[in-house]
Amino acid sequence: MSISFRRIIAITRKNLQALLHDKRTVGLLIMMPIFLMFLFGYAFGRPVSHVPIKIVNLDEGGEGIPSLGINDTKFSEIFIEKLEEDDRVDIHLLNSTTFNLSEEIPKIYGGNDYYALIVIPENFTENMPNISKSIQISTYLDGSDQQTISSVIGAISEVIGKVINVISGEESHLKLNLNYVAGDPDLRPIDSLGPGILSFALFLFMILTVTGGFTREKLTGTLFRVKATTTSKTEMMLGYLLGNSLIALVQSVLLLLISVVFFQLHIVGNILLLFFILFIYALSCVGLGIFASAFAKSELQAFQFIPLLLIPSMFFSGFIFPINSFPVIFQYISYFIPMTYSIRISRAIMINGFGFDMFYMDFLIMLLLTLVFLVLAVLVFKMKK
Repeated sequence: MSISFRRIIAITRKNLQALLHDKRTVGLLIMMPIFLMFLFGYAFGRPVSHVPIKIVNLDEGGEGIPSLGINDTKFSEIFIEKLEEDDRVDIHLLNSTTFNLSEEIPKIYGGNDYYALIVIPENFTENMPNISKSIQISTYLDGSDQQTISSVIGAISEVIGKVINVISGEESHLKLNLNYVAGDPDLRPIDSLGPGILSFALFLFMILTVTGGFTREKLTGTLFRVKATTTSKTEMMLGYLLGNSLIALVQSVLLLLISVVFFQLHIVGNILLLFFILFIYALSCVGLGIFASAFAKSELQAFQFIPLLLIPSMFFSGFIFPINSFPVIFQYISYFIPMTYSIRISRAIMINGFGFDMFYMDFLIMLLLTLVFLVLAVLVFKMKK
């Protein structure tokens, strides 16, 4: 049988017409590349910025260096002024008279909005001109987010160089003393990404399972046959939630087993607590998947919703790029993404070994989002015929 170019063109035209009649697909084809390029541009084109840090200045000042025209000036103030000019950090000054290191150290954790504490020592200004003296600026860090903390360390190191240049071009006697309150400078890349990988994989698996399965049952008529019985919509919805919850339970166990057995992920905290957190997070994915698939009229449309859910979660949750690297308006979006809290809590347990008391607010927010998505799924399901 000979190949007909006319028939090929006819089939091509038919497929293009079908595509153009599907407004969702057309919108996805146009908007998704634009959306992705903006996200990658902001993420890769901008350094991590405005990371909140604390500074306590214990320096009492000195005589300065008259030969350089520096009189009655605290070098600590020059240090702080230079650091304030750096967009990578946002400084919060602590009161030196009431400062207590043992009270501040537990607060240096990203979940409490601060990533580092800089302690400028006593007699800083007095000792600076003396090249024979070794001066250490102690910095206490939350090292669980390596990208963010690398930006902070870079900013502090550059400012130290600027302060030294004010005095002379000689070899530095001003040292940066790093103390990791959380995290570990020797973490492998897989250890740092581990919390994000677990949350992302669970999200992907649950969304694919729930969205595909729920839509398939609608199209095959299974839902309509069940509706024809005495089973109420609420009972149907709760049954689907329970079934998918069991799937979420199994997937959470499998992901943790693979992480520990095959990749030896750094988990210093309570693994049962981690499992519980991942399970609650998986329930939010179930609700989100059912909510999205309720609007789909075909399996193709159902799977088109997946990138719309997956990509914002991947970018704005802190999985690949630090949240601080995005404009403020995008950072607000992260507050409404369950993966944000799953990653933060998993990081607190796996890398820092923290207990529930250190992240209970993140957990309550994640639990609230889970309940919201589950309720929305039930409401939308009951409204759909």
